[in-house]
Amino acid sequence: MILQQNSELSFGEANFGQAELGDDRRTKRLVKCADLLSLHPGGTFPDKFKSPADLKAFYRLCDCDEVTHEAVMTAHHVNLMETIGSLRRDLLVIHDATELDYTTHFALEGIGQVGNGYQRGYICHNSLVVDPKTREVFGLSSQILHHRAKVPKNETQKQRRERESRESRLWVQGVAGVPSQHQFIDVCDQGADVFEFLAHETNSGRRFVVRAAYD
Repeated sequence: MILQQNSELSFGEANFGQAELGDDRRTKRLVKCADLLSLHPGGTFPDKFKSPADLKAFYRLCDCDEVTHEAVMTAHHVNLMETIGSLRRDLLVIHDATELDYTTHFALEGIGQVGNGYQRGYICHNSLVVDPKTREVFGLSSQILHHRAKVPKNETQKQRRERESRESRLWVQGVAGVPSQHQFIDVCDQGADVFEFLAHETNSGRRFVVRAAYD
């Protein structure tokens, strides 16, 4: 369960009630959609939205140019920071990435290679704040939709290190939204076992655990 700052607010109101979407009606629709989605996390969208009108309204919301990933995540992040900022106990920030495969969605633009290189989609890098004792989930301190860039086969190690789009930088970018406080412990997979990230964490003010990939 995601902790809400105000118990009188619904999940949608707490996390997305302050979203800036260019129109208050869009924000209200986002809140309602989030509440409906939270009631049925699994299944397809028709399973989640029993009313055809609600399903159609959700699709229209997603098709609106003002309803961006950044706008929705910003509202959630503000609520998350207000919630965990008042806590004085150890919290884990678990970082990892997954692939979003949109190969069959031919109209989508701005997506890159995933899987074995023949699929198309995003690398979605998530940073989830969790209480290790109660297992309570507070929310995402960061979520990055990464477009995997095409690189030349003869790219040198020096060129790779200098390329801003390299995926190893996602680990540094992913912790940017976490406060520099001792109570937060970054937990990362072996993809984070690179000098750049370890140096960044050493000076972050937080504690960290990284699964070793190298000797």
